[in-house]
Amino acid sequence: MGGSLIGNPEAVLSKVSEAGDADSETVIFLEQEKLLEVVSSSAAGLIITTGEYAPQLPGKNLLVVEKPYFALMLLITYWQKLENMNRSYIIHPSAVVANDIRYEGEVSIAPNVVIGKGCVLGKGVIISEGCSIAENVSIGAGTMLYPHVCIYEDCIIGRNCIIHSGCVIGADGFGFMLLEGTQQKIPQVGNVEIGDYVEIGANSCIDRATLGTTKIGKGTKIDNLVQIGHNCIIGEQSIVCALVGLAGSTIVGDYVYLAGQVGAAGHITIGNRAMVGAQSGVVNNVPEDARYFGSPAMDAGEMKRIMASQKHLPEMSRAFQKAKKNSSEQA
Repeated sequence: MGGSLIGNPEAVLSKVSEAGDADSETVIFLEQEKLLEVVSSSAAGLIITTGEYAPQLPGKNLLVVEKPYFALMLLITYWQKLENMNRSYIIHPSAVVANDIRYEGEVSIAPNVVIGKGCVLGKGVIISEGCSIAENVSIGAGTMLYPHVCIYEDCIIGRNCIIHSGCVIGADGFGFMLLEGTQQKIPQVGNVEIGDYVEIGANSCIDRATLGTTKIGKGTKIDNLVQIGHNCIIGEQSIVCALVGLAGSTIVGDYVYLAGQVGAAGHITIGNRAMVGAQSGVVNNVPEDARYFGSPAMDAGEMKRIMASQKHLPEMSRAFQKAKKNSSEQA
């Protein structure tokens, strides 16, 4: 974590919490002045803070760093890694696992998991209770599946991914064609490929491609309750917030931010490093580095001017009606 330690180097620390809940074995952090009072009265065993606040915390055990919150996150990550090192990698007797599974190292398979034939599981994979893994699925080393994740056949999951409970990876894309008064299903025979270090929130769905592959790039983070349609491509290190819906064949670039409830019409491209504001409806391509919001989504500067003008609409309407009336009377 770096930084400078002030106080007792022999303190025993075992947990993190908010300042009000801390005891002598707890690590907390301070980087905002409004929390100084509650932190200074805390019983925490270590306070991670900046040089600005250290003089105001006399008698406390301090770790002085440039970015306290980030330092705390490093500590939590380190502790989690220690916990995983002590994990027992076993296959529970109740799991139904095909005989031809290829293991590339120790794995942990919890009760009531079902894994189809032809699958490949990387070293350190953890599959929690009730997960269903169909045939010919590949899961990279270090990936964690929380309970009741469902992965359909032929999908590829990268290394060190986190997939939270209730996710469905590789379900059929929503493809139908109206023929002679009946909606005919278009077969969905592609797959889903998820890059390394991707995290997918609870109850999100990523549909398999009609043909080809639906792709999620390395390091991208997807929130809860997100729908990604067939043949979509999301680049690397992008952020997709809760309730986003991407219709089929949407292309999202690298380092893109899609805020909550953004909807994309499909067959459009959102360029690298673009940001789209909450509840926006994207119906056309978004250029690289753009800032868009609204429905339909447009340049943020233009949308702000429109919103600023909207509050004057009642006054403008009254003036228009008055002018219209006067013009009619003069005629």
